[in-house]
Amino acid sequence: MRPIRALSLLALCSFARAQAPLVYCTSGTSTNGCVPAIAANAQPDVANSAGCVITTSSVDGQRTGLSFYGIDNTGFAPLPWGVGSTSSLCVKPPTRRIGPPQSSQGTPGQCDGSYVVHWDAFQLANPTSLGNPWVPGQRVFVQSWNRDPLAVKGATLSNALELVMQAPPVQCSTTIPGMINIPAGSFDMGSAALPGTPYHNTFGCQPVHTVVLTYCFWIGATEVTQSQYAALMGTNPSFFSGPTNPVERVRWQDARAYCAALTAQQSALGNVPNGYEYRLPTEAEWEYTCRASTSTEFNVGPALMCSDAKFAFSLHSLSSCTSSGTAPVAGFAPNAWGLFDTHGSIWEWCLDSYAAYPSGTAVDPFVTGGSDRLLRGGSWNSISNNCRAADRRFSPPDIVAADIGFRVVLAPIRVP
Repeated sequence: MRPIRALSLLALCSFARAQAPLVYCTSGTSTNGCVPAIAANAQPDVANSAGCVITTSSVDGQRTGLSFYGIDNTGFAPLPWGVGSTSSLCVKPPTRRIGPPQSSQGTPGQCDGSYVVHWDAFQLANPTSLGNPWVPGQRVFVQSWNRDPLAVKGATLSNALELVMQAPPVQCSTTIPGMINIPAGSFDMGSAALPGTPYHNTFGCQPVHTVVLTYCFWIGATEVTQSQYAALMGTNPSFFSGPTNPVERVRWQDARAYCAALTAQQSALGNVPNGYEYRLPTEAEWEYTCRASTSTEFNVGPALMCSDAKFAFSLHSLSSCTSSGTAPVAGFAPNAWGLFDTHGSIWEWCLDSYAAYPSGTAVDPFVTGGSDRLLRGGSWNSISNNCRAADRRFSPPDIVAADIGFRVVLAPIRVP
């Protein structure tokens, strides 16, 4: 099995990839035969942090020009720039210049000039400009004007550009108390271990296949405790009482209700990135974070000993671990990414339905539509083979047991 491969990350990563800026309308042709063309390298965002640069190329060299924008093209059809002009006004007034006029540089008489405007810099320097404050989904219409003394009205207009304001990017490096920041990456999911002792691997854990997670997310360093659950839900259903013990005897539906309440609470405080929510982890997210760049059957190595986790019996040491119930979370060493109790303690609900694995690479996998929900990690009364990183169990979502609980992720919204 190959090790986990972390994708390279910039300081920021976005959950949704925006469509490219849309070019529309027809450019005029200058008296020198130049056809100016406008384009942008990226959609802008409401935080003015997307690095949006608008470039008009193929402009007459050494000519003064500028770019301008409007925010409402509703019911607007391009208007001829003037009688006999090859240019059209493609942006509905009112409009606003994006910075002062500039020279196109280039060579006189040639079409090698250009205008470059930095949208983010302009908006940051002009916080009361047309359209502010921006909201996600708001449209912006941009066009360029360049001096052409022999043309109608002394100018030629470019074609136009429709931009769509994006939500602020997700700050992947943000620290959230009690949560572990997880980078986008890929890993080999499943197990090729033999079916006999000590792993007792099953066909449900095969075939081993590559999974790619294209987004960053956060996951609870521990399972949700009884005190955390009671503080938000007003009740504690657990059999093994203890404020820092993991909450158990929660149905899949109860775990989802907790996540919804946590999302509402933290959204009201402005702590939930756009497009994200608190929820149960997908099965792929769970195994990715449990493994934490390991490829062995356990994140502690090829064997699980009683000193490694809270579980009942080790097939590696052939010894009982004298486990008769839950214990306070974080009682054993964390894995390499800082997660506690991913082996043993309690079975953890995942968001997915159960399904057989695909044979090829899976990108951001998430299974819906089945009646049973997945459980991962093993519990205090499990044998070591059931605590493996790849081991899969499933159950009806309404089962209640003293060895089933959950942990949460803050991750892209998923609808089961």
